[in-house]
Amino acid sequence: MSKEEIAKRHTAIKSLITSKDVANQAELVRELKRKKIEVTQATLSRDLAELGIIRMPTENGYRYELRTTTSEPILRGFTAEEVISIEANENLVVIRTFPGRAQGVAFLLDSKRDSEILGTIAGDDTIIVAPRSVKYIKKTINNISQHLGLK
Repeated sequence: MSKEEIAKRHTAIKSLITSKDVANQAELVRELKRKKIEVTQATLSRDLAELGIIRMPTENGYRYELRTTTSEPILRGFTAEEVISIEANENLVVIRTFPGRAQGVAFLLDSKRDSEILGTIAGDDTIIVAPRSVKYIKKTINNISQHLGLK
């Protein structure tokens, strides 16, 4: 795919989410198709991450929004409410969330670029966090709690 095609798709995505309430990726794929832009769910997920687009709760349900630096405190507040528990063994940290919220929480963690976190893997309601060193599991948990607004 050419850079021009990617730029066109990114522009269309930003235009769609700023002009109408788009609640989920399936809806966004349909809207892009109407604009004659074909995209897979995997590509769309990557695009949303690259563009800093997040799914935010509103009084009318969830919708996609462009993330801004001023939205981070709001996002942290919502994220703190999504986390049920944080547990660890000697190797990994496991974060449990409400159903459907793990990817958003993992996205926030990944955006922090914490040097103590190698990476995250998110399912529907569970996130596995791989710490840089198992020696610092407690420090990693503390950092996670701060990043998510739990402390």
